[in-house]
Amino acid sequence: MAGAKGIYGLSGSGLDVESLVRVGMISEQKKYDRIYKKEVETEWRKEAYANVYDKVNTFKSRMSDYRLSSMTKPMTTTSSLADAVTATANANAGVMSHNVEVTQAAANAYLMTTAGQKIHRTNTGAPTGSVKLKDVAYAGGTRPAGMADGDAALKFKISNGTGTTEVTFTAEEVFTKNLTLNDLAQRINNARYTDSSGKKTSLDIRASYDSVSDGFSMVNSKTGDSNKIKLSVDTSTGAAGTATRNLLSNLKLGAVSNGSIGAPLAFSTSGTIDSLEAQGTNATVKIDGRTYNNLQDNKLEVNGVTYTFKKATPVGTPATVNIAQDQDKLVDNVKKFVEEYNALLDELNKLYSNKGHKDYGVLTKSQEDGMTKDQVEKWNAKAKEGLLYHDNFLRSIVGDLRDAVINRVQSVPGRYSTLSSIGITAKDQTGHLQLDETKLKKAIAAEPDAVNRLISYDDENNDYGNSGVATRIYNKMNGRLKELERHSGVAADKTDLSELGKLIQNYEKQMSDFKKLMSSFESKLYKKYNAMEEAIARLSTQFNFFNGQ
Repeated sequence: MAGAKGIYGLSGSGLDVESLVRVGMISEQKKYDRIYKKEVETEWRKEAYANVYDKVNTFKSRMSDYRLSSMTKPMTTTSSLADAVTATANANAGVMSHNVEVTQAAANAYLMTTAGQKIHRTNTGAPTGSVKLKDVAYAGGTRPAGMADGDAALKFKISNGTGTTEVTFTAEEVFTKNLTLNDLAQRINNARYTDSSGKKTSLDIRASYDSVSDGFSMVNSKTGDSNKIKLSVDTSTGAAGTATRNLLSNLKLGAVSNGSIGAPLAFSTSGTIDSLEAQGTNATVKIDGRTYNNLQDNKLEVNGVTYTFKKATPVGTPATVNIAQDQDKLVDNVKKFVEEYNALLDELNKLYSNKGHKDYGVLTKSQEDGMTKDQVEKWNAKAKEGLLYHDNFLRSIVGDLRDAVINRVQSVPGRYSTLSSIGITAKDQTGHLQLDETKLKKAIAAEPDAVNRLISYDDENNDYGNSGVATRIYNKMNGRLKELERHSGVAADKTDLSELGKLIQNYEKQMSDFKKLMSSFESKLYKKYNAMEEAIARLSTQFNFFNGQ
């Protein structure tokens, strides 16, 4: 008989060595399978904890949102002149009306080809509407004698009021590659200057060419008089300087103000430097009788209200901005809070109370080999149920959730200091919450800050009793998640440094070491039965010898 470790049965002994070895290995294989099952079950448990971690972590993030006043004290605003001024309000804003006069809104530095005009071409022989830079800047659209490909054909400096950089086009780009006004716009858009820290920073000047109107425009994206558009050319640089001045002049750029375009700007001259310049304007407003001058931006926050200014209000007709609590949104947010709380609590309770199936356990490799893939998957799904039955971590998390919503918030004055006082109560013994919207709305009407204090209050000393419900839950979940990280990590990865990760690796080492012992034991069995066969062979030879006498 040919065996895994040699050839047996030639002696005629009748020994089935392979069967004897397999029987001898059964007890060892069972020992190995016990370790294997523990390793697999630990992996499953780690995966189950990872799922819990993910759900709790997501819920904790949502509790962070509910700690914000924007969730538990949302405000709504209206403006009588919404085309001139609008507003938003946070929880610090008072429920009241404000008078707002906008004398002038902040504006951008904005240049555009003057209305009724088109870009002029220095090359009078150029096709109508030619967008080539050489036609706009150079007489005849031809390269001056002696200008090499790498020489600057167009060069000017551009500043936004804070930083300055240079825009350059070589002769090759202008006369051979025939770059256009669109390329000019793109180069301005991509312009960067080096700030005081050495960092390359965008000018935030946006340029574009409109082929329909044959016009060019530039706008500084920031408002206020410190934000500018300044284009400067050195006219002492020969043909390039002259052509660049032609280019800038031929764009016919006028300053845009209050929706209208002014006449083309005239160059200012300082030595050999000719410049075109426009700057933004500051906002001037009056809110409830108090004047705010020189505002660089069209946003201003005053006492929890952020105003956005769009244009001047009619003289003598201020805008009325009304601030009120958004009760509908607040009720919706409370409903979402209850729904999200219940979703997590119900899931954890389900895992905690699931006893699983005692008849289903981890399959050995040999058992899996005798089943189809679908059968194995269904079996494992059953076997994984109940892994967290009466789990201590789950019990602690559920306990924290229930305590947070049951206990009174001690920092809240008056009668609305518990969730039950605003209509949120436990539906059953599992802690599943239910909401009485009518009671909630009555509480909000009686005490507008009730929900905000109950749910969002963040005690400066982190006192549990004084903290709002969302803050309590956030802090407790944060602690429980750290415990889970230490015990099982944050994912199914077994290479982390969690307790279960280390345990899995330990089981794997045990299996590897035991495999070596099994191989050694198997070899010993083969040697043992080989010796038996040899002995039987010798006895058979002797017997045959004496039997033949």
